Order: sequence, then C-alpha cells, then structure tokens
Amino acid sequence: MLPVQNSGVDVFEVDDALHYFYSFKGTPVAVITLTTDYGWRDPDSAGLRGRVYAEMLRTGSVAPVVDLTHSVQSRNLNEAAYILRGAYRDFPEGSIHVVLVDSIYWPDTPLLACSLDGHFFLGLDNGLLAMIRPDLQPAQRIQLDLKNRLDCTTAEALLAAAAAHVLDGGSLSVLGPVREDWQQRAVLKPEVRGEQSALVHIQFVDQYGQLVTDADQAWLQRWAQGRPFETSVRGQKVRKWWSAHGLTPGDLYFRTNRFGYLEIGLHDGGGDSANRASRLLGVRPGDSLELRIA
Repeated sequence: MLPVQNSGVDVFEVDDALHYFYSFKGTPVAVITLTTDYGWRDPDSAGLRGRVYAEMLRTGSVAPVVDLTHSVQSRNLNEAAYILRGAYRDFPEGSIHVVLVDSIYWPDTPLLACSLDGHFFLGLDNGLLAMIRPDLQPAQRIQLDLKNRLDCTTAEALLAAAAAHVLDGGSLSVLGPVREDWQQRAVLKPEVRGEQSALVHIQFVDQYGQLVTDADQAWLQRWAQGRPFETSVRGQKVRKWWSAHGLTPGDLYFRTNRFGYLEIGLHDGGGDSANRASRLLGVRPGDSLELRIA
C-alpha cells in the first residue's frame, strides 16, 4: 500500500513494548528512500533511519522509509548515481531520496536539496546529485541552512529534518538559500572512435557479476545503426546475445538490462549457476572495452 496524504500513526503498548501501526487515507504521495555507502554492519545506516523516523514523528507526517541500498562501494559516486538513476522512477512522484555517499568531507562540503523529475533529492554537494540525471536541470535547488534546528549537529540529522519538512508539505525555499549551480563531475560516457569502433566503460557490476556498460539503447542505435557488433574481454570475444536456449555454459553474451544499458554476462559462470563475468574475467568498474562492428 502506498503512503498517502493525511496518513497517521497509532501507537499501542503490548507486553511492555510499543507497536506502531500506519493508517492511510487519501491520495498517494511520497516514500522516503535512503542510499549510503555506510554498509549494513556499522550503526550509521540504522542511525540515519532512526533520525528520519524521529523527525516524522516530530512533524506528525509519516511515510514508509525504504533502504534503497547501503552497499554502495565506499566513496564510489558513479556506482551510487547508477543505482539511483535506475531505481528512483519506480517510486511515486514526490518521493524524497536521502543520499549520503563519501560524506567524510561534511561540513566542508555543504548539503543540498533539489527537485528533479518530480522527485526530491537531498545530499552532499559533491557532484553525486548532478550525476543522477545529467540530462536534466533541477526545477529548484537550495543549500540547506536550518538555522532554527541547532539540535541537528550531523549531516544525517540535517537531512532527516529536511526530508520530514518536505514530506509534511513544506517548501524547499524555506530550507535555505537558492543555489544557481552545483558541483559537477564527469559522468562515464561512450567514446566513438570511428565508424567501426567505440569505447565503452564498465559503470557497475551487478549482483550476478554482469558487467553493466555506459552504453544505453539510444546511443547504441545511433552508433551501430542496426549493424552487429562484438567486443573482446581479456582475450575472449563476445558476439552472442542472451537467449534462454541459444547459449552453452561458459558463453559470454550481450544483453540489455531493464534500465536500458548494454551489459555483458557469462552463461552459467558459477557452480551455483550465478553469473560471475566480473570475477572470472577480472574486470572492474571504470575499465573500458572496445566495441567493433562485426
């Protein structure tokens, strides 16, 4: 069930424990998501979630809080951008995405809040927010300056307070001054080397070890123009496309993932039938591959 306007929370005491029950009435609105490189063992990710819940109870507006991921590789902004870019559109418009990756530089690096593609993104001005949708400009962008919340002494506390404010229907404009620009970093993009070849980069390795490139369907169509292409990974050629019946164990293949990016996998690459192209081929995010017209 989606979170909605006029949602509330009822608290019941059972066996000396408090139990919280959400009640929903009205029109669907926001979800709050959390994305960090904190991992799951350290207390930081749980502390962030706790701050968000505390701020929601403070304002009286509640919504589900979804841990998008806390497994971003430490300080890897490209990986975080790929995950957020692929996931945020599956959440209702108006959802609030709290992002903390490479946060060691706070408070020297300020916190931002922006409205982008019908969603709100809150995080550090370290280039990551600009990388999520480099093809779009935010409708609104402000630098967090919560002068009335002296109790918020960490980045997590400030972002949680801002997220609860937005969830409660508050305007971004009261959270701080407008920012005309923000920190930008280079986003991995394919490089055309000629009519017959192009260089693509590995931007992400998924749970199955598949190599996700930065070549999306639109770019492939413009470059290949319907012509078949191939590549080599550590001396092994890739020509085949994924098929449930056309591959034999050990075959490398191309496929387009659900987010529209070209990726390379290894059919039955592990003893548990899990795909392990990255492990067996020794390829890492940031590595490049040459595509060639076959």
